[in-house]
Amino acid sequence: MAAATRLLPLLFFALAACAQPTAPDTSGAVQEEVAELWTDDTRTVLSGDAARTLAGQCSRISPGPVEDVWTPDEAQIERVEDDLILRVAREMEARGQSPSPGGYYRQYAGFMIDGRRIIYVNGVDESAIQNASGPAQAFDWRTQPVLICDGGAITFGAEYDPATRQVSHFAFNGPY
Repeated sequence: MAAATRLLPLLFFALAACAQPTAPDTSGAVQEEVAELWTDDTRTVLSGDAARTLAGQCSRISPGPVEDVWTPDEAQIERVEDDLILRVAREMEARGQSPSPGGYYRQYAGFMIDGRRIIYVNGVDESAIQNASGPAQAFDWRTQPVLICDGGAITFGAEYDPATRQVSHFAFNGPY
């Protein structure tokens, strides 16, 4: 019951956002929800070869072509999350799911695409992270890219342009 009560404000904001222009909503209430739902311990920034690996998705459109990689800083990642959380809620709702994006872990990578810096986000449901990161496994989602084929809304990808603060190419994985 407590979890449902915490999610009611997010549902309100998600529904309100659907009726308003698509400009990023950076109100204090939304930022408070982001701080509560998407925390530092459920996100990571990948760099180098680990980042490049995220560009090779198997059941959703891959970003690119990727010309190079770069590493986004903490302030850039916070802006992505401020602008992305409502988009994830709207996309979940459009699929007939509860618009609660709080259960996603996020992996970020900086890509150069068409001469522009793009931040790519690979969102993965916490159940998939927990199943892959058990004590018997040597997998660490903080340093290794998570690539899941199919699975529907268990994972999503999106490109974020830090210059325009626009989310594009949002997609969940293909069906189960």
